[in-house]
Amino acid sequence: MQELIKKYLITMGIMPNCSGYRYLSELIGDLCHGKEIFPLKHNGYKKLSDKYSQTVGNIDKNIQNCIAKAWNNCDIDLLYARFGNTIDQDKGKPTCKQFIVQSYENLRFLK
Repeated sequence: MQELIKKYLITMGIMPNCSGYRYLSELIGDLCHGKEIFPLKHNGYKKLSDKYSQTVGNIDKNIQNCIAKAWNNCDIDLLYARFGNTIDQDKGKPTCKQFIVQSYENLRFLK
């Protein structure tokens, strides 16, 4: 599953050298394995903050930065095709939660 998540994130423009990549990868993987990650700040981010000795705020910001980089550097048509209905109208990209959930939904069909 992790290899599938890795390939998926790379096609979405989220590269492994981005500091939020591993956080996104783990959260999507946890969701795929039926683990509870919501609400993110109290479950998903908290687990990651304990594991990586980071603050919840750092984890959230790193994930936001990865998503922003993807929206700035990737094929925008592909991104809108996969995330079109989840894009925050004010920000022009999905929120962290929307990105994670939609990625999970997209990956379910790729298995």
